[in-house]
Amino acid sequence: MIFKIPMFRGPRICLISSLFIFCLSLIQVAQAQDFRSINIVPDQEKRSCIQTVDGYAYLSENMTLAESRAAAFANAKRQALEAARAYIQSKTKVKNLQLEYDLIMSNSEGSVTVLDQKDHGVEENKRYHVWIKAEVVYDLKPNKPEAAQTTVMDKDSPFTVRVWTAKKEYKRGESITIFVQGNRDFYARIVDINPSGRIVQLLPNDYRPNSHFRGDQVYRIPDRKDQFNLEVTPPYGEENIVIYASEAPLGEVSTDSIGQGLRQYRGSRGGLAVQTRGIKIVGTSAGSGTGAEFYEATWTLSTRD
Repeated sequence: MIFKIPMFRGPRICLISSLFIFCLSLIQVAQAQDFRSINIVPDQEKRSCIQTVDGYAYLSENMTLAESRAAAFANAKRQALEAARAYIQSKTKVKNLQLEYDLIMSNSEGSVTVLDQKDHGVEENKRYHVWIKAEVVYDLKPNKPEAAQTTVMDKDSPFTVRVWTAKKEYKRGESITIFVQGNRDFYARIVDINPSGRIVQLLPNDYRPNSHFRGDQVYRIPDRKDQFNLEVTPPYGEENIVIYASEAPLGEVSTDSIGQGLRQYRGSRGGLAVQTRGIKIVGTSAGSGTGAEFYEATWTLSTRD
């Protein structure tokens, strides 16, 4: 995919072009919303909850210091599992006293990924103290498959952000418009990964730097503030549009400017995912905990000559 700068050829043509683009935008958004209600299913999806917890293990004559440390981390992982389950279930939609979907989450500590940790060591000569930021992955299983899309996009459902295009296959020279919509307010990073593996951050960009988006509003890429168009050019093949989204501000990522307001990430897709998960979690109120939902989805399209 190539990123082209829009051309402006004078006031009159610019006015006509702007009116045409505005009308076309309205049509595309309407078509996209219709399409979304029919068949928007991400090609890849990963739901998770990120929690910050403290873990403890009391010292014992039967345990070495290393074993006490390991026990403290195991305690923190178990707490992360329990906190994540409680956090997600507290937002589960209930209709007519029946759950709209089942929450599937492993009870194994092995399902917990530690994103960050601090070792506080022995405290008061009696316990070992650690702190972790952990990600717990889960799935949703709608009780009524035919209503899956409308269920998860309800504002009272677990956090979901959709990314899509009007079709799944594009030919050389065609323009692509990407649509994004969340069921609640969210922070997001949207990137394009082309067939050669190049990662370009589409949003936020230098002309649309805001990474916070309103729930239930459809966003377009490119839009009026953007200084680029998305046009199909070689290399052809599989193009992945990936969105990383959370209720909390995302982790900082180092990128390089490539012009037109766009930025390129020079590392791997895995590295980008890890850095983006460095979210800033803040407890909001008593009993709410210090967690945040995280959502990653991939929309795959193919390009050809």
